Amino acid sequence: MTKKDRRTISNGIAVVFLLIGLYFYWIVFKSNSIYWLFGIVFSTVLIEEVIYSILPDIKAKKKTTRKKQLKKKETTHISPNRLRSDQDIILSRLEDLSWREFERLCFLYYKARGYKPRETGEGADGGVDLIIYNRHHKADEAIQIKHYMNSGNQITVTQIREFNSAKRNHKCVLSRFITTSGYTKDALREADNYKMECHDINWVKSKIEKWQELEQKKVV
Repeated sequence: MTKKDRRTISNGIAVVFLLIGLYFYWIVFKSNSIYWLFGIVFSTVLIEEVIYSILPDIKAKKKTTRKKQLKKKETTHISPNRLRSDQDIILSRLEDLSWREFERLCFLYYKARGYKPRETGEGADGGVDLIIYNRHHKADEAIQIKHYMNSGNQITVTQIREFNSAKRNHKCVLSRFITTSGYTKDALREADNYKMECHDINWVKSKIEKWQELEQKKVV
């Protein structure tokens, strides 16, 4: 219902109320009190405004609903293969990144810290996503990245074993797993057996996200 329709209806009801009030004022009670007449006029104006305010503004509701739908669509329909520019990735929240973009964010993080990262391009198949140069051990280190934020998924023992096998294809002795979720107890025990570092969402927020916030200030 548009504002014009709401005003037309409220005016119509107010006019009916005014006519009925004047009928009782002059015909039924045959009154000549200025106070009663003023009361009728004031009540008419008040009723008109009350009726106008309670009538549904369908257009406004549709607009609000549309905004909510668009916002929901933006946050829930992220193409898993989407890969935007580095600047867009840095300016985005973690939950708004695709898995490819989160991998790229990790690459940028390690690059900024001087680890000389290399992307393998193996995709989301359980292989090695990044290789960095570990300056402390003076050796290449394989990294697998899983973007499971807000999904409820945890890294399992199977994924740890598969990654441990995959790192050998790149002749890496060292390895670390990064996820925006967490790990099962069995997965952590298995990773400990392989001397594999495991970083969960808390590490991501304290390291990568904090670095990201500093980079955002440079862009803005």
